[in-house]
Amino acid sequence: MNNWDDLRFLVALSKTGTMTAAAKLLGTNTATVSRRIERLSETLGVPAFVKTADGWRPSEAVRELINVAQNFDGQLKSTLNNQGVGLDVETVSLSLGASPIITSLVLFPGLGPQAEMLPGVQLTVTERREREGLGENDLVVQFGRPDQGRIVARKAGDMSFRPYRFRDTDPQGDWIGLNTTPGRSRVLRQAYELFGKEPKIKVDNFIALHRLMQTTRMSGPLPDILARQSPEFVPIQPEAAAITLECWLFYHESRRTDSGMRRAVDWIIKCFEDLDSEPAGRSEYI
Repeated sequence: MNNWDDLRFLVALSKTGTMTAAAKLLGTNTATVSRRIERLSETLGVPAFVKTADGWRPSEAVRELINVAQNFDGQLKSTLNNQGVGLDVETVSLSLGASPIITSLVLFPGLGPQAEMLPGVQLTVTERREREGLGENDLVVQFGRPDQGRIVARKAGDMSFRPYRFRDTDPQGDWIGLNTTPGRSRVLRQAYELFGKEPKIKVDNFIALHRLMQTTRMSGPLPDILARQSPEFVPIQPEAAAITLECWLFYHESRRTDSGMRRAVDWIIKCFEDLDSEPAGRSEYI
């Protein structure tokens, strides 16, 4: 390969899965991304990517190149960040991907009291929707342990869920669910079993579900921490155990020694610890 700059396009497309998203990540246009990938395929003598229903996926011919490029990129960022420790240097930028429920209820509240844990770190927070791997993010927080790979994974904390209703409404009335297949969500499976029917309305995330419950007075599954913000909500089955989901963070192994990454990880862990230290709030439900 005569042009090492092509590796940037290779990694960007493997992270994002679309030419448009890769172009945005690189600060260029879709035509340029397409042209560079075609040139790389011609150099290799085989297609660098394969078009699938979920987007562009790297072929076997370029997987090792991607690993080499990602390792180099991560090690370069780690080295630059570590050299700047204690010095008046440029701010470290990190892209953090998480679902709206994690950012809104756990991470954003921690940007106030725990902001001093992120000196010199500039966060870009993106909404992450059921995509495997890091994608275009440096760091991801998600429900469930990530697949093993060239990543560093750590459990950050837990979040509990259960079906809720208004105090004065019928527990078997209409309810609101999520645009997610019940088979992929323990929280939704519990709700389907409890209500015994399809939800009247479906929305994209728990934040929207909570707001719509307040508007329509319908029932629905919620994280306990979110339901406690609305005193009018009570668990439909207060004696039943909540469903607890593990929250994990992970990043590429090449960033293991990155001081900026370590500060961000410590901050996320502290945000979840603060969440666990909040009062359980069960007494008012019984």
